[in-house]
Amino acid sequence: MKNKIIAFDFLRALAIIMIIPAHLSNFLYSSYGKLALYAFDPYFANMGLSLFIFMSGYLLYYNNHSINSLQNVFDFYKKRLLRIYPLYWVALATFVLVFFVFAPRLNSGFVFPNSENVFSFYNVLVHVLGLQILLAPAYVSPMLTLYFIGLIVIFYAIYPLILMYSKTTKSILLSSFIVYLLFFLISKTFNIIDYRFFMFFLIFVFGILTCKESQFGKAVKTPLKTPLARVLLAVLPVIFVLTIVTGLRESLFLDPRVSVTVDTGSAIIGSSMIRSILDSMAGLLNINPPLLQFIIDTLLLNIFAILFCVLEYSFATKFINDRSSSFLSPVFTYISTSSYCIYLFHRPFFTLWNWGTNFISSPILRDVIMVFIAIPLLIFVSYQIQTMELNLKSSVSHRKFLKKHLFNTRFITGFNK
Repeated sequence: MKNKIIAFDFLRALAIIMIIPAHLSNFLYSSYGKLALYAFDPYFANMGLSLFIFMSGYLLYYNNHSINSLQNVFDFYKKRLLRIYPLYWVALATFVLVFFVFAPRLNSGFVFPNSENVFSFYNVLVHVLGLQILLAPAYVSPMLTLYFIGLIVIFYAIYPLILMYSKTTKSILLSSFIVYLLFFLISKTFNIIDYRFFMFFLIFVFGILTCKESQFGKAVKTPLKTPLARVLLAVLPVIFVLTIVTGLRESLFLDPRVSVTVDTGSAIIGSSMIRSILDSMAGLLNINPPLLQFIIDTLLLNIFAILFCVLEYSFATKFINDRSSSFLSPVFTYISTSSYCIYLFHRPFFTLWNWGTNFISSPILRDVIMVFIAIPLLIFVSYQIQTMELNLKSSVSHRKFLKKHLFNTRFITGFNK
């Protein structure tokens, strides 16, 4: 069990480590720094989010695989809401203050897109409830970063309903397909439910099924002895997936920003030709071209994200343990514990950091300080906040338990008298 916890800590740490560089390019000043990180965006962010969602599905089933009554469902919702919302509300208030109230005075170099609409009273209220993904795009504009909370809120809302009526792998697959189809029909009818639900829902279900089947859970002996070899093995799937995804998008001309012409010798294939073919395919299928491109992009993302999650999960459960990672496991645990807080607060933190370092004139020096001082400080502060929040929750729960126990004792004593 201890080894599995260390493996999960590694996966959470890897996920947040992939997301931060993808977002960091917006806060750098050096052209070289931005260019170096541009390759990470958005592919590393998508893979990192996919790993987060995969682990969410896996751990939900691991800890809540028996839901048989409405009381179980209510208890599940209560635990999830207490886990997600308190820090999320603090992050939401921070976003409003940093990116809307104080934004004109900060001069941080980062401009929040569509801020007037995003930070309207109605839009913020929807975010308070965590309904931004459910009601987008018709009624709400999801905020950068915080859209993810609305995404997992929907996944968590669906999970006990699927599990309550599905006990086998086939029934879970069937129920998930029905939910996916139902949400798709609702989306097309009412123009609600953000597209990211459809991009990541299958990955969430795959995490549930992976835990249920435990098909990658058997430990094997490994000849890898050095930490460097293990790190390289962990990095290889990332590079592999990144290369395939970027290569496919360019070679298939699915990215509208890409303009490539290929001379085959007998003919010249250009971007316009590929776009025409896609438009013709969309016409034959009686759907609009953007929908066809969305379907293709979603399929590609799910294929490579699931492949990435399988490779990393397999690596973690086989090679990451307390014996082989005695030095690195505390680092994994530290980053994993603070990962939720890091994700929620990294954008406003970087914005405030840039505002506080405006006196530094050298762009390269500012970027070096950002990478080697600001990011470690973010991890440290996030860990402190996360542990403080967990201790506060434990303290409140303990007091409630004592009060309930005292009340029951007095009630029983009085009844016996």
